[in-house]
Amino acid sequence: MDRELHILILEDVTTDVELIKDELLEAGTVFTLRWVKDRGAFLGALDEFSPDIILSDYSLPSFDGLSALKLARSRCPDVPFIFVSGALGEETAIELLKQGAVDYVLKSRLSRLAPAVHRALQEVQERRKRQRAEEALKKREKALELKSQSLEEANTALKVLLQRRDEDRAALEEQVLTNVRKLVLPCVESLKHLTLNDRQMALVRSIEDNLRKIVSPFLRNLTSNYLDLTPREIQVANLIKEGKTTKEITDILHISATAVDFHRKNLRSKFGIKNKKTNLMAFLSQLS
Repeated sequence: MDRELHILILEDVTTDVELIKDELLEAGTVFTLRWVKDRGAFLGALDEFSPDIILSDYSLPSFDGLSALKLARSRCPDVPFIFVSGALGEETAIELLKQGAVDYVLKSRLSRLAPAVHRALQEVQERRKRQRAEEALKKREKALELKSQSLEEANTALKVLLQRRDEDRAALEEQVLTNVRKLVLPCVESLKHLTLNDRQMALVRSIEDNLRKIVSPFLRNLTSNYLDLTPREIQVANLIKEGKTTKEITDILHISATAVDFHRKNLRSKFGIKNKKTNLMAFLSQLS
């Protein structure tokens, strides 16, 4: 220990106390001693002296070591208690150890006292280190638990925000599509009844056709579920879904049959049906 030891001795024989002191001094132990002989003085020393270790005889005229051990265990359970007695039977010694004593030394073998004291104090230090380590571990676990809880709450809040964003996007999309149907398409229909030349009529019909494609459930599902489709692939997919043949698609889009086949393969790959027997037109129809 870094500081001077406080050693409390419960003993009624002066010569035995002197022998204990000499044995500890000879071993190089630095200490302050408090010597008591009865129950009252022992209780006072527990409260006032704050001992680091207690050395006690087993039999005293007005007090006994077992009662002292029980008092010490209730008042200062971390302070090691060693019996220093003239004679102890094996059964008695075992019972005292069961009651909380850390060791016992016979007065006829006081050479064991200093090692027993140092060993007991070392065990106390190691136990306190373990307690501090356990407390630090509990604090870290508590901090991790709070951090995990905070992250969980943040994830929940993020999920709610993402859900609201999706709901708002869906509502906005539906509003736009509704406005196209109610406000734009009627105007296009009115344009068709005007006196238009062939080119103008073709443009109006093209506008109408494209607007209807935009608001169609098929294209909405196609573009929302497969965001990496190119505009040309969307055109080809729409024509395939309508049952157009490769030749018809080449005529409508003014591209080669090789290009149509190329887009068909890309679509199957992006839809995850490459090298499968799934019919492409049937698959696309399910998206409507």
